Amino acid sequence: MMRSFVLALFVLFTTSAHAQDTVKLSGKITNPSCDSIVFRYNDNFIAYYPKDFVAHVDSKGKFSLAFPVPHGIYTQANILYGDKAAEIILQPADSLTLTVDAKRFDSSIHYSGKGSAIQNMLARHSIEKGSINQYTLKIKTHINKEPDDFIKSIEIERKLENDFLDKYKAGIPKSFIKYWTAYFQYYNYFFIQQYPLTHAMLKVRGYTDTVPEANFSVVKQMPYAFNDSLLQLPPYLLYLTGVIDIKLKAAGYRFYPKDTAHQREFQDSVTKLVYKLMPPKSAEYYMAQNLYGRARNQPLDKTEAMFADFKKHWPASGYLPLLQKQVAIVESLAPGQPAPDFDIITPDGKKMRLSDLKGKVVYLGFWASWCKQCVGEMIKENKIKDLIKNKPLEFVYVSIDDDAAKDTTLTSKYKITGTFHHAIGGWNAKEIMLYGVQSLPAYYLIDEDGNFALQNAPGPLQTTELILAIEKLLK
Repeated sequence: MMRSFVLALFVLFTTSAHAQDTVKLSGKITNPSCDSIVFRYNDNFIAYYPKDFVAHVDSKGKFSLAFPVPHGIYTQANILYGDKAAEIILQPADSLTLTVDAKRFDSSIHYSGKGSAIQNMLARHSIEKGSINQYTLKIKTHINKEPDDFIKSIEIERKLENDFLDKYKAGIPKSFIKYWTAYFQYYNYFFIQQYPLTHAMLKVRGYTDTVPEANFSVVKQMPYAFNDSLLQLPPYLLYLTGVIDIKLKAAGYRFYPKDTAHQREFQDSVTKLVYKLMPPKSAEYYMAQNLYGRARNQPLDKTEAMFADFKKHWPASGYLPLLQKQVAIVESLAPGQPAPDFDIITPDGKKMRLSDLKGKVVYLGFWASWCKQCVGEMIKENKIKDLIKNKPLEFVYVSIDDDAAKDTTLTSKYKITGTFHHAIGGWNAKEIMLYGVQSLPAYYLIDEDGNFALQNAPGPLQTTELILAIEKLLK
């Protein structure tokens, strides 16, 4: 069977509240090795739930498809062809024709039609500088530098991107020039937020709660730069989620991770400043994202109170359906609630249900072969298993990888033991939906009666906490 040509539109920050417009994309692939194209993007600001649109590629390499995109904003996208990749940034009503030689993918991709100036500039950028998403990797390499040198280095990187735009901006709309310059500026702001702690960790080569005061000097140079018109911009949203937090810390408002009382005081201060400083749409996004992200990691009554407050401030918000769903999931995952049941098919073909494991304590983990943290923590679990032997305890691993063979290769290589299941559908798998998984790895601790034992199960790196939690459940 021919492999699929996947045109993946990873739009991380659009919203279902937007009206939909249509983009048309057709093309000719020389030397085709694929019989279908899948268009994928995410249609909300807060979470990643991608949708797929599929077109057939005929024997001559031709394809054609029209699909909806959010109204009035740019849609950042990636094109994946086997192990090849390219980027596109679409705008409503684009009508593009793509030509590419599959054997010379990077050097042969070309667009014509409405919107082609932007796409051809991106193709040129890929050849000369790599994908624009690689900008974050470039900035990360500078975090080991001392504060003043860090700021100078990332400003040089930003200027290089703007110089590239100046060189190839013929035919580029003014709105996209604004998008481009803001894109790299806000990524710089985002990494300035990351600098104090990350630089300190690089110094000690591990996690630390102690951040030298000098590290915050870069934060003090970063302005409040809120702009509701930039809500289409991924790095602007990243900037929003942390700028007030890090500004407060730079001003001296800090706490230790286990200091719950001061954490709550700090968060209350952040909330007050969000309402005071951010324009309406940015504040609405921040509070929606904050609620969605914190819902799984705080007491249920706190989540419900935050949701009630959000509804009071924004009774007609487009984020409400997603937040309501998130709160409902958190309620269903509360201690004492039954763990959702699902079919398990092990690599050797054995069929069972999760409920068949009643009578045992179950440590359920979601993972994928491409998640390095997942694999590292699974290896760590081997040591935990050695410490808890001959007990009614089962480790269940659910992978959302596209290729089940990669799962088996890794688990065999590292001699990981347990019950393994490959979920079909990736992030859209029914198991992902049942358990409200939003990132990998994700862990759940289930008691012998098949009910959730904890709202937030410790991860394998929290070895002591995890062992104590498991032993408390074992009879």
